[in-house]
Amino acid sequence: MKYNVIVCGGTFDHLHRGHEEFLRHCLSISKKILVGLTTDWYVKFKKNTEKIQSYKIRKQKLIEFFKHEDALTRVLIEPIDDNFIPKKWDKLNVEAIVVTKDTILGSKKINSSRIEQGNSPLKIETFSLVKIDNKEHISSSKIRKGQVNREGVSYINPIWFRKKLFITEKLRKRLKKPFGEILKKDKDFRLQQCPYLITVGDVTTKKFNDLGINQDISVTDFKVERRIKFSNFKELGFTGNEKIFKIKNPAGSLVPSLFKTASDLFKISKKYNRIILYIEGEEDLAVLPLVLSAPLGSLIFYGQPGKGVVKVEVSEKVKKSAFRLVSQFREYA
Repeated sequence: MKYNVIVCGGTFDHLHRGHEEFLRHCLSISKKILVGLTTDWYVKFKKNTEKIQSYKIRKQKLIEFFKHEDALTRVLIEPIDDNFIPKKWDKLNVEAIVVTKDTILGSKKINSSRIEQGNSPLKIETFSLVKIDNKEHISSSKIRKGQVNREGVSYINPIWFRKKLFITEKLRKRLKKPFGEILKKDKDFRLQQCPYLITVGDVTTKKFNDLGINQDISVTDFKVERRIKFSNFKELGFTGNEKIFKIKNPAGSLVPSLFKTASDLFKISKKYNRIILYIEGEEDLAVLPLVLSAPLGSLIFYGQPGKGVVKVEVSEKVKKSAFRLVSQFREYA
């Protein structure tokens, strides 16, 4: 191995393939690795920190990774509250620091500080960022935003932006089962803070509007159980100040524009107070593209005939399930 002791650091949130390859590289060039893991306090001062896992969870995932690599005895994980190496490590004869291209500036500041303190500068080893399916590098922020999984693969298959999908009878039966927790009473709508609050269906949307909940995104088609019941948005409790998007989506299908619009909503929604997605056709299946597009932690509510309102908390597990379901739809060019 090239070194006896090296140091690396980071937040390592939602530990993903990019992190793992970075850490495997560290293991390959040194006998011992000192990992500086940012604390919860430090994370508060970073941008786009919504849904970053706690220090405790992030450290546990690192331990599990190193155990899997049969390398836990070669690693020391310590909390850090800044960009510099903990003082207690000064006596451990650290030889190099491993960084990525976007953190190399920090390593130079560390060396400048070491020189000022009378210590020798560290050798800087640079690791190339791991690319994902759209040629961008994988990142924890993309995972938190719900765009990709931990392998860097998009939750929306690119072919779904080009081909219309049709439901099968087998899937129709499967989708009659609630996709989440069933809520039967208004008092059950306990709403924790979340990136986005979304309703799908006219009855559910009207109920939320009547309760003054002010969801961020509402999906409607003016129908209840496939029969026209409403004629305008005011009847659903909207004020008229909402931004409205309209698309056509025939019953039993998922069209490319639905995936495109669902994906775009979470990129532009902060420009508007509230958004309505009106679907000419049928909105029943819109839950799936929304689950695949929404940031982690978002809440989606939709009606289940005869059972109540279903609450879906968007998680990696739920996204994986939705991806599997949509992958079973029939394709039509």
